[in-house]
Amino acid sequence: MTVSDYLGLWLDTYVRPFCAANTAESYQGALAHLSGEVLALDLSAVQPITLQRDINRLAANYSRQAQILYVALHAAFRRAVELDLVSRNPLDKCDKPRHQRREIAYFTPEEAVAYMRAARSDRAYIPLALMLCMGLRRNEARAVRGCDIVGGVLLVRNQRIGATLAPLKTAASVRQLPVPEGLLPDRLPDGLLYDLSETALRHAHMRVMANAGLSRPVTLHGLRHTCATLAVATGQPLTTVQRLLGHAKFAITADYYVHTDLSGLSLALSGVFSVVA
Repeated sequence: MTVSDYLGLWLDTYVRPFCAANTAESYQGALAHLSGEVLALDLSAVQPITLQRDINRLAANYSRQAQILYVALHAAFRRAVELDLVSRNPLDKCDKPRHQRREIAYFTPEEAVAYMRAARSDRAYIPLALMLCMGLRRNEARAVRGCDIVGGVLLVRNQRIGATLAPLKTAASVRQLPVPEGLLPDRLPDGLLYDLSETALRHAHMRVMANAGLSRPVTLHGLRHTCATLAVATGQPLTTVQRLLGHAKFAITADYYVHTDLSGLSLALSGVFSVVA
């Protein structure tokens, strides 16, 4: 059995029936980065150094994807050992790559205003506005239905995996957010507010940026990052931003956004210095 055949069978038998849909999708996406040389090997012939090479190549540009690849391979080969398909797990002798977090580009307030003005006339306005103004993830924004908004409050409870509506991965991601007045049309259908693919949404984002005259590399995820950054800049505590974003742990929020609260720290430290000086 080749590595390619086994990994496909493992995904279908042990991952998709038991894991969240986005977990299975992330594993499949990461495994797609394996070289043709590795995929063509007999399962019993795989050597740690061969897998480490593919992991290192991916980590050079996409460290988070490389981590997911490592985790997926480790789980797949652990199962292969349990099934007596191989005698040992080659990942036990591989090093897990370190994740090098990159700074995420986001809009300034002036750029955000220009973006929103350009987005108003685009058919993808609603999900783009939900990401920029309410901090939704792209697949959360794609999953919003009219029936999820009651009394001006949006219940974020689903995500889109491909064309499928699925529950959110963690309880912290399920949240209620007040919809700013005037952000959405008064009349909304009960069904999906946006029923196009993630690729179409990405193209819409690039189109709106071009129409707004914005050239900095702000991604779709950068819209959500912009929302959180502006919230912190207007004085909102990080605990509030954590609930806004649906982060399970405060440390995640603090790791990304504590740097934007320097103005508040500056005022606080200036006040302390004025007392002790």
